[in-house]
Formats: sequence, structure tokens, C-alpha cells
Amino acid sequence: MSKSSDSSVSFGVGLLFGVLTGVATGILFSPKSGEEMRQDLKEIVNDISGEIKPNIYDTKNASTDLINRIKYTVENQICKINNALKAGRLAAAKHKEELESGINF
Repeated sequence: MSKSSDSSVSFGVGLLFGVLTGVATGILFSPKSGEEMRQDLKEIVNDISGEIKPNIYDTKNASTDLINRIKYTVENQICKINNALKAGRLAAAKHKEELESGINF
């Protein structure tokens, strides 16, 4: 992963941890009624989802890009290996032919 992707993930994790800690502290020390608490929690969840969604999309896009680059690299390496094998087989066949023609004067 690139440094940018790592920092985005770190930021997202830190943000999530901070938000969850704040919510837990707010719930534990809140003198509000049940209805008020539910309304506040609903607002908090909406705020959190609004803040986290862009980070989720960024992380998803970075992961997709990384997977595509890995696929491309692996496919290229497989192609190189196959070409090397073909060249080796051709060289072996040519060498075999040269040896056989040298034996059959």
C-alpha cells in the first residue's frame, strides 16, 4: 500500500475510535431521558456515517487499485515465465537437433 493509503486508513480508524469513545462517554454521563437519548444517538449515528462514508469509499478505491496493480503484475510475470519456457524448449529442441545431426554424419 502507498503512504497515502496507509494514512487514509489510519485516519479512518482513528476517527472511528474517537467517535465511538465520545459516544460511549456521552451515553454514560448523560442526564437525559430515554427519548432525548434516542434522538441524540440517531443524530450522532447520522453524523458518523456522513464523516466515515468518504473514508470508506477512498479505502475501497485504493484497495481496488492495489488489487488491479497486483493482478497486472502477476499476469505479466506469468507471461514472462511462459515466454521463457517456450524459449527454453525451443533452444533444447535446437540443441537436440544439432547433437543428432552431428552423430548421423
